[in-house]
Amino acid sequence: MGTRFELVRGNARLNALITVLAVPEDGATATLKDNIDVAGVPTTAGSPSHATGPAEADAEVTRLLREAGFAVVGKNNMAEFAMGATGRNATYGDCLNAWDPARIPGGSSSGSAVAVAAGLSDVSLGTDTGGSGRIPASVNGIVGLRPTLGRVSNRGVLPVSRSFDTVTPMARDVRTVAAALAALDRWDPADPTSVDGPRTPVDGLLGSGTLPRIGIAGGFFAEEVDAGVAHVVRAAARVFSGLGAQVVPVEVPSAAGAQARMLDVMYPEAAAVHAARLRDAPETIDPDVRRRLRLGLAVPPERTAAARAWHRDFRAAVDALFAHVDVIVTPTIPVDVPLAEGVDLAASTREIARFTYTWSSYGGPSLSVPGGVHPESSLPVGVQLSAAPWRDDVLLLAAEVFEQARGPLR
Repeated sequence: MGTRFELVRGNARLNALITVLAVPEDGATATLKDNIDVAGVPTTAGSPSHATGPAEADAEVTRLLREAGFAVVGKNNMAEFAMGATGRNATYGDCLNAWDPARIPGGSSSGSAVAVAAGLSDVSLGTDTGGSGRIPASVNGIVGLRPTLGRVSNRGVLPVSRSFDTVTPMARDVRTVAAALAALDRWDPADPTSVDGPRTPVDGLLGSGTLPRIGIAGGFFAEEVDAGVAHVVRAAARVFSGLGAQVVPVEVPSAAGAQARMLDVMYPEAAAVHAARLRDAPETIDPDVRRRLRLGLAVPPERTAAARAWHRDFRAAVDALFAHVDVIVTPTIPVDVPLAEGVDLAASTREIARFTYTWSSYGGPSLSVPGGVHPESSLPVGVQLSAAPWRDDVLLLAAEVFEQARGPLR
């Protein structure tokens, strides 16, 4: 990490930051998605009118990062109100993919991933509801971790959906992500979404030499997948097998229904968060975001209740699958990194996020680790690894073992 001038200069090229803060002479640095409060700094949430003044206090994750020795040096660009997988922002401008400025940076934690990939900070915190952390991590060639739901405090973070939101640590390597998660791994009794679960140290298995049992997901996760993406995922399976891990084919039950069922919960919750603005000042909301928020107003309560019941059955079925494997491998996204020009926001979000929504619906930890580069575009392809709730330690072990065996992307 260099000087503030170097940070500003790097950001001028990529537009990964909305706000640049002080930069220390040495030590670890972090940037935070701009829906996470930093005391004394406005929280824009990527909106032209959300911030009414500086945040009064740090979010709990901000406080814990500082306590662990990270200096907060900036607030990251993002999709407005954390809604959108392409990284578009009409107010602050789109940030650019760190590998190819013609491609999408992913979203909604676009600036968080780009800042890390470009070396603007050692760690970034994004958020992930349906894939908002893993998708930009994948398309920018870094590691992005969605922890077990409820493991990390959401206090001081503007929500999308309280049933599915979590803060997402991002870094260029697995050990740095593990260190960030270890710093954040605290039960927060002041946050109703925080869970006092069985907190085995998240980095406790790193370097142990243990090989987890690996399931390679077929069925839904093999349907309509770009040939280059499928090639990289097959290569990842061979890496695990070559290390001596038990590798078996699996199918995730009901995975194809997860996205639609999750939206029946997520959209009404998001609409409730922004109900006053939708009623009194809808013109201040990006039209695409406004359209999706209004979809939430149209979902009848009985449909949301049915979706919650579906999720209970789905989670039980996937729990049973994890009795036989420790980690399940899928593509993070099913396509090569899309071009930014002319991308259809609604259609692309449905397509890009269909594999990440499944694991958001489940609630266990899930991460995107660079799997290799696409054989045609030479852009990064993320491999998604997922595990049972509270087995973040096993997930990080699998990611580290794979990362070390895979070698550098470029």
